[in-house]
Amino acid sequence: MGRLIDISWPSLGVTVVAELNDEKNPELCEEFWQHLPFKILQAHPVVSGASMYAWTPIVSSAPVHHRELITDCPVGRLRYSQSTGNKMSIQYGVGLEPLAQPVLGQVLQEYCHLLPDVGKAVWNNLFWQKDLLFVEVSAHDKAAHPGVPKAVNVTSDVAKTFLAEAERISLTEPEDLRDIRLGRVESTGTYGQYFTAWDFANGMLRDYIMYTMYPLLTLSNRLSLEDFSTTLNEFDVPYSSYLGVSGLYKLEEFAGLLRPAIAAAKSKEEVQELLRAFLKYGNRLCAWSYQYFPWYLGMFYNRQLGGQEFPGRWNPEKV
Repeated sequence: MGRLIDISWPSLGVTVVAELNDEKNPELCEEFWQHLPFKILQAHPVVSGASMYAWTPIVSSAPVHHRELITDCPVGRLRYSQSTGNKMSIQYGVGLEPLAQPVLGQVLQEYCHLLPDVGKAVWNNLFWQKDLLFVEVSAHDKAAHPGVPKAVNVTSDVAKTFLAEAERISLTEPEDLRDIRLGRVESTGTYGQYFTAWDFANGMLRDYIMYTMYPLLTLSNRLSLEDFSTTLNEFDVPYSSYLGVSGLYKLEEFAGLLRPAIAAAKSKEEVQELLRAFLKYGNRLCAWSYQYFPWYLGMFYNRQLGGQEFPGRWNPEKV
């Protein structure tokens, strides 16, 4: 039997117990276990159907041996997607994307009946309510875990800077993102509207952190130090410069620290320490950007399903 974890939504008054997939994904589960306990924003996918996910404080590159299609996942399945932001997902209904993701574990059967109500509350919150809804994950058997994440020795001052900011914004919205969503970045947005600038920043941030910087981490073992630094410069500057113009000033500043630090690195271990720290910070930005993005605009583009007869007339009771 795998190790047990508690997954709690304090504001909803719900806790479930899940078993980790220690047998089939031992390295991934061990890495996850070492980072317990943690508290993070709870989110919900807007494309892939009835599951919940959250950006964890982990940057995992552990080997994965067991994957499962989202469309095949039973209720209660835990997944861990390294390549899409290091997110932990919990299935509570039908999945829509036929994409395979690593299996992290399974909510015990006696708790699975609680998940649909939690999932619906999380969906409503992400889509339109916009309250801060956190999920807490910890070891079920407190005697089997030290109760704090495993300490990691970080040697780079630049990496320490990234990690300190990631910790600061773990439960607090970053000021730069707040200014973007409130239209305070006056240099962006044609003819005085700022939704388009916000939309571009949200999408570019996701692409930059999740689909560019994380793949670069996986490449860092295979390229020479010089080639990796050159590759990073080519990919990073267009993203970080544009996002800086969009109002993510600290992100642009940190990218400006990352590139010369990578260029000066004497080993691949130094490179990976820097990248992991930057990704931890970037993933926190992604979580907050996702939380406050106005997904409720989707009410204007409903298919005629589940009581949503007319685009623009959204009935949350019938979703």
